[in-house]
Amino acid sequence: MHFLILLVMSLLLLFLNKSFLLSDSLYFNSLSEKFSYEEISELINRRNRLELLTIPIVLLVCIIKLTLCSLCLTLGIFFIADKFEFKKIFAVTVAAEFIFLVPSAIKLLWFLFFQTTYTFQDLQYFYPLSILNIFEANTLEPWLIYPLQVLNIFEVIYWIVLAYLLTKELPELDMNRSMTVVMASYGTGLVIWVAFVMFLTLTYT
Repeated sequence: MHFLILLVMSLLLLFLNKSFLLSDSLYFNSLSEKFSYEEISELINRRNRLELLTIPIVLLVCIIKLTLCSLCLTLGIFFIADKFEFKKIFAVTVAAEFIFLVPSAIKLLWFLFFQTTYTFQDLQYFYPLSILNIFEANTLEPWLIYPLQVLNIFEVIYWIVLAYLLTKELPELDMNRSMTVVMASYGTGLVIWVAFVMFLTLTYT
């Protein structure tokens, strides 16, 4: 049930972001110097045709992300707890994932009501309460953008919520031990993922 709610809310935020932020005028204003009117129109039409794939893509990404996070936690718990169920670990991961809907909602509100003039780069680099906000994004190397976005308040809250929910499912874990499990398992997985994204960025930039 929680997974379905998470999926619906993710799709809703994605739809709102596309509808209100990724307008046709943004495409023309941002790309007019590089492409002709016909090329931009074709790009918009192609985007509209691909919207049918939004639901299966979001569903697939959610399942993969939640499964990988749950597997990381399971590996960490395996050496501490005698008995545990993967579906309960998965449920914990799903519950904690709701935290990451908040920055997406903040992003929508920010560009709707505060920074109403923006570019594709502004949308790409914006992440509320992240280390990236300290720097001028256009002065940084592209491979630094993602790791600086990951260093944000919501990621910290996510770790704490994960640890707290694990203590509810596994009585043998207190908050300190649970936090250690999260740092050693999920934290390691996150570092590997960030390094992978940085490698891809360096390779294809």
